[in-house]
Amino acid sequence: MSDAADSEVVMLQQVEEEKAAPKMLESFDPSNGKKLGEVRISSAADVKTTVARARKAQVGWAAMGVDGRNRILDRLRGVLIDRALEIGRLVSSENGKPPSEPVGLTGPLCETIQLHTRLSKRFESGVKVSPTFFVGSKARVFYEPLGVAGFVLPWNFPFELGVKHMIPALAAGNAVVQKPSEANPLIGEMIADLFRDAGVPDGVVQMVHGYGETGAALIDEVDVLCFVGSPRTGRRVMERAARTLTPVVLELGGNDAAIVREDADLNFTAQGLVNGTCYNTGQVCNGVERIYVPPRLVEPLTKQIVAIVKKLRQGDPSGRGEYDLGPITWAPQLEIYEEHTADALQKGAELRHGGVVERKNGGLFWPPTVLTGMTHDMLMMQEETFGPFLPIMAVEGDEEAIRLANDSKYGLGASIWTRDEAAGEAMAKRIRAGSVMVNNAVQSGGCVTLPFGGEGESGVGRVQGEQAYYTYVATKSVMTCPKTVENLWMPYDARSETLAKGFTKIFSGRRVSERISGVVDVIRSWPRR
Repeated sequence: MSDAADSEVVMLQQVEEEKAAPKMLESFDPSNGKKLGEVRISSAADVKTTVARARKAQVGWAAMGVDGRNRILDRLRGVLIDRALEIGRLVSSENGKPPSEPVGLTGPLCETIQLHTRLSKRFESGVKVSPTFFVGSKARVFYEPLGVAGFVLPWNFPFELGVKHMIPALAAGNAVVQKPSEANPLIGEMIADLFRDAGVPDGVVQMVHGYGETGAALIDEVDVLCFVGSPRTGRRVMERAARTLTPVVLELGGNDAAIVREDADLNFTAQGLVNGTCYNTGQVCNGVERIYVPPRLVEPLTKQIVAIVKKLRQGDPSGRGEYDLGPITWAPQLEIYEEHTADALQKGAELRHGGVVERKNGGLFWPPTVLTGMTHDMLMMQEETFGPFLPIMAVEGDEEAIRLANDSKYGLGASIWTRDEAAGEAMAKRIRAGSVMVNNAVQSGGCVTLPFGGEGESGVGRVQGEQAYYTYVATKSVMTCPKTVENLWMPYDARSETLAKGFTKIFSGRRVSERISGVVDVIRSWPRR
């Protein structure tokens, strides 16, 4: 064989080896660009195999019964507490957060477990409902697992959402398969390990890794899907799920408004708005994105906000985890930050702080950015920026503020800042949003008894609270009837019409006399058999 032919054989062998070799997904620390590890990318065939394994495991998980499942999920609370510092370190490394943030979120996760284990116990024997005019019958509603629940989750809260969203599905008796963000595969693997540590059987909680192709394959295989991400991708998810009539819950983007009233406590409000925009470096779907303020308060409030953000620590120069804002977790966000900032300045906004990326040690750091002179035609007031931005717009009173807050294609959250709680709560009812906070922002997502989700391009369904449980169950009605029900069957006779009208008057009569008349009609027309 010639050298050329020999070389060609070697090249062909290399190509075949590369095809056979598993493709790997690498993980990097966003604060410095250092590689942390890698996982195997799941092909469509891998996803199919993983879901099949989950289906087999789900049978045993459901058969374990509510008490058996709850004992294991309750153990997970202890695992989360015992391994909290380990969790904080990994999430900080792979996601860029200060370690205190993921450690602090273990509390809401434990509360989520308690909420849904209690719900599953409450529903165990069915929920009794009125049999209405089927007198003597028993009517109950049962909630049964759908099978395998799929989760396609984002990079901004990979640990908290990765655990929290699976809890109701597991409590209801489903197996789960999650595709974490491609930016956070190691956090996904840790989540699976935490569930194993708690005693969840093999195959009940599994991860698949990759990009859009992996997520699409997961949609095709599961019985219900939870997606958290952008409206654009959410539409594609819904379209894909429609092919198999797979139910979906979508928690999408936001452009949350904050309304500052004339009577607001400025120091308190400034602190709250900074927390609502800079928590998790502003990478929060229900973070404050636009701020409406009475004209006379714009300047004093802005000065207080700037003074506060100047004291915030960004990055971790000490290496001890003592900082307030981390890096941009997902580098492509930088383009949006720069585009929205340039658009605002070009249209007349004034930059009061920040506004320019800092590149250091291999990471991208965007400082808290304060702008005044905002108008509603600016991108920042219409689109999701998803960063530590405080754009302030002057408005003439509550009515204009409410109108502008509702002038959005999004409807995830909002906040109202006032000393008059009753007035704030009255305004909250007029805001088109899934959640509204009075004198706080962002943290309704940590109150796990509240539903979480939005309207418009902010999503479909709810991913928190009791409402989340219903996403992962099939509702079954069971009605047990006595033999007297045959009196409502065919064939009809002359008394049937009077009997039907009598029952209607008994159960729906507007006056006592009308209901008594119905009783008389039923007695007179009741069949004598």
